[in-house]
Amino acid sequence: MLSTLAMLLLGLTTHSYAEEVVQFPSMTYRLSDFQKARAKARGDSSENDPAVVISGYLSKPIGEGRHPAVVLLHGCGGLSTSHRREAEAIRDWGYVVLVPDSFTPRGIEDACVPERRDKAPRVEDAFGALFYLSKLPFVDPSRIAVLGYSHGGGVALRIAMQSHKTLYEMPDELRFKAAATYYPPCEILTEPLVIPTLVLIGDRDDWTLASDCEAAARRQLGGPAGLSLTVFPGVYHSFNFPIFAEPRQIYGHWIRRGGEQARDI
Repeated sequence: MLSTLAMLLLGLTTHSYAEEVVQFPSMTYRLSDFQKARAKARGDSSENDPAVVISGYLSKPIGEGRHPAVVLLHGCGGLSTSHRREAEAIRDWGYVVLVPDSFTPRGIEDACVPERRDKAPRVEDAFGALFYLSKLPFVDPSRIAVLGYSHGGGVALRIAMQSHKTLYEMPDELRFKAAATYYPPCEILTEPLVIPTLVLIGDRDDWTLASDCEAAARRQLGGPAGLSLTVFPGVYHSFNFPIFAEPRQIYGHWIRRGGEQARDI
């Protein structure tokens, strides 16, 4: 993943600072003129509801100037120390990393079963993180990528499919440079990608299926942005997390630390 993100974002530094906790608002939708007129006719406010304030862990590499950045999106179980360790590794490659916590401010325990899967508006959280990073003096706003794991990978895929110029209360020119995903639910890839996207998944993953990603890659041929897919043989879900060195089942699905090739990603 290092080489791929480096090619997409360009530029690395070395060494790092410790992380800090920051807060930023989730992005709100931009109301259309029709919505504003209808609200005015009803006597309602023509303003958006207040945005949810999200906490996140921000890590910054040492070095002068502006750095490329990554918004890291946790999986369905919520933010864990494993995600923060991943963020530290990416930071040590020279990226500013922001890890939003989408579940805690909304009182969500997890989103691992269908009835809880779409409770948190995580696309809006990711765009809120993008906007926050773009205002930092040590971040290059033209080189910000989104990286998602499992449920968070699905969020990253949704972002990679949509052009958000008129959707959110943010500058039209601000957008993610690229998307990278670990074992995402590729069945949601039903539209052409608008930014280059990387998918990493194991062929023994029984939670998010490699076959769905292979089918999605075929559908993306000839689209405006490329989909790069790597399927690791003999590898299960959550293959990049050391805490799953011993295989276990969660919600009926196997998760296990991957083989040597997958561990190097």
